[in-house]
Parts: sequence; structure tokens; C-alpha cells
Amino acid sequence: MGATRTLRLEGDLTIQSAADWHLALLSAANELGDEPEAGLALDLAQVVALDSAGVQLLLSARRSLAARGQQLRLVADNAVVADVLTTLGLQDLRPSAADAAEAAQPEGVPA
Repeated sequence: MGATRTLRLEGDLTIQSAADWHLALLSAANELGDEPEAGLALDLAQVVALDSAGVQLLLSARRSLAARGQQLRLVADNAVVADVLTTLGLQDLRPSAADAAEAAQPEGVPA
């Protein structure tokens, strides 16, 4: 498995902030370079609002990374994010139990 870059998104992930978050996602993806199997992990635990523009941004990032042989995965979410993704039938974007446990573990502390 290639390198993984983690990006924490906070606040609104809505049409009003989508352009700013798009730049942050692009920058993080560019840091991965062309390394096969590299990944971008998103921590959405501090997102307080998510609308269709935010969901579209997540799906677009996932599609762009997949085209490069890389992956996007959510490592943490919250009730706001979970409700929107579940309502839209996008449960596959939600963090796995292992990802959630890893995200909750403080850095430098063994699990």
C-alpha cells in the first residue's frame, strides 16, 4: 500500500465553502503524486453542515483519485455527515469500524 495523506475538514462542507475545500482536496491529492495505491484519508468529524455540493465534492475527489489508481476513504464522520450520506444511499463512503477506531486513537499511543 502506498502513502496515505490525512486531511481534516472542519465547519461547513456546503456550496458556500465548496471552492475552498476543492482547493484543499486538490492540494492534498497533488501531494500524493503519482504513487500507485496512495490514498487520501478524510476526517469529517468536525463538519457541521453538509449539502449536495459537499457530497459532489467528495464523490469527485474519489473518482479523480481512483482514475490515478489511488483511493479516498473517510476515517471519521459524525451524525450530520452520516445522516446525509445515508439519506443519499452513500453508506459506502462512511468510515469502516477499523477506520473510526484508528481515527479516535491519539497519535503515538498504541491501540
